[in-house]
Amino acid sequence: MSQRGTQAAHDVDFVVVGAGFGGLNAVHNFNAAGYSLRAFDSAPTVGGTWYWNSYPGARVDIETLEYSYGFMDEIQQEWSWPHRYAMGEDVLRYLEWVADRLDLRRHYDFNVRVESCVYDAESATWTTTTDTGEQIKSRFVLLAVGFLSAVNYPDLPGLDGFEGDLVHTGAWDPQIELTGKRVGVLGAASSAVQLAPVIADDVGHLTMLQRTPNWCSPIRNEPLDPHYEEYVKKYYREIRTLEHDSGISGMILVDKKITMPSPRKAFDISDDEREAIYQRIWDRGGPHWSFAFSDTSTDMAANKALADFTERKIRSIVKDPEIADKLIPDHPIGSRRRPGVTGYYEMFNRDNVSLASLLDDPISTVTPTGVRFESGREIDLDVLICATGFDSGAGAALRIDIRGRDGLTLNEHWSGGVRSHLGMMATGFPNLFLINGAQSPSAFFSPPLLADYQNRYILRMLDGMAETGAIAIEPTPESVAEWQVRLDKAIEGTVIAQGDGWWMSANIPGKPRQIQVWGAPFREYRFLAEAALCGFDGYITE
Repeated sequence: MSQRGTQAAHDVDFVVVGAGFGGLNAVHNFNAAGYSLRAFDSAPTVGGTWYWNSYPGARVDIETLEYSYGFMDEIQQEWSWPHRYAMGEDVLRYLEWVADRLDLRRHYDFNVRVESCVYDAESATWTTTTDTGEQIKSRFVLLAVGFLSAVNYPDLPGLDGFEGDLVHTGAWDPQIELTGKRVGVLGAASSAVQLAPVIADDVGHLTMLQRTPNWCSPIRNEPLDPHYEEYVKKYYREIRTLEHDSGISGMILVDKKITMPSPRKAFDISDDEREAIYQRIWDRGGPHWSFAFSDTSTDMAANKALADFTERKIRSIVKDPEIADKLIPDHPIGSRRRPGVTGYYEMFNRDNVSLASLLDDPISTVTPTGVRFESGREIDLDVLICATGFDSGAGAALRIDIRGRDGLTLNEHWSGGVRSHLGMMATGFPNLFLINGAQSPSAFFSPPLLADYQNRYILRMLDGMAETGAIAIEPTPESVAEWQVRLDKAIEGTVIAQGDGWWMSANIPGKPRQIQVWGAPFREYRFLAEAALCGFDGYITE
């Protein structure tokens, strides 16, 4: 029986879907607050995306001393990361350790997939059905299914008929054998550029099947300096405060010290001085380009100055000018995610690595033995790796049959694009919450920190409901419409609005073009969220 007095019609207060950063944090917070719950994940253990995204070279691209939970200092102090930027296996090991440290596994049913969640307005109850046939009635449902978790296979003729090994980086098969094989990697974003240099030494031949090149820069990963770790742990409270207040979580730690962005603009200094700053950042590595100048994302001349520098660097590394030409993007830096790399450009100097530009010669079909291009040229492959990303944002949630008031499905409701309030709730779906989801700061703020803020926000919302006797809550249509306007305004005048990647929902054919993420500082998101919670302005309760 729940300490919060769940009605007899309910089995539990909460059903939580997902065992990654968001789900584990939700289970911890809701259980500590006295709510009864059941939690599910289709994987055999915790980890979420970091369980499935286990391809060689998988890695975070913000410092892992920041890409971690901040809600309990004991966890911050007890855990030690082995590298400045943690490898995927270390993130998984961390989440497994947190689950054991906080005794969270006992709440989970693993290897269980949630198939549907159906709301009954009369009883204000959700019925969740799993692939085992079990049905659970709950007051609330929380989807912590990940912003980047629903894998996206390309729509290529013949793909299903490929007779070699076909694998996606987002659902990696650890048993796949690559040594000595003819391998094709389809994609050129983060997963592809992390994976390819790691496997290039072992494969017989590697063909990079690139549609759109991306601006990449060195990550310069290294073992974590114990003195640096000691420094960060001493000042963790100040670091977390800066992350929340500045809204640039993941980039507070620069040059092994706490650093804030510079207000200077790119052309406030001489060309030589600007070049020297770019060079220092390139040599240092990491995602700290926004620290150099304040106008890189808003002034196209400033953006081009950085692009020109990066182009020169690429051309200085890649020996074949024709290959270098194909690796130079034509979109502004920052309009797509800028991956950090180790040895990616250098890889193209190897005799066993080739580049196929799909902009010049698209794939016409996947054959049983390889790939045929529109020119008629064919290449044979033993392994085809789809590093083609995710149906980002709401993709994972929409793969569950979610039905709100009057049987309305979330797929129908969002057929013209995601429409949420704060990226956490949707009109017509009372007591349904999404964590680290579409239209939240999920892509531009640390997911562990965002999940904790959102989960605690929900708890305060439920406290307010208890005070008034409300049994259901959802956003008003007006507050949802206002949020869409705010999302657009947050990126107005920036290069993000010009992008054609997953930030703008442009990586999935037929998907409505819209901004997927809150593009302004987190402090502004928090201000708007707190204002909405005050007096439940923007919500409907019953």
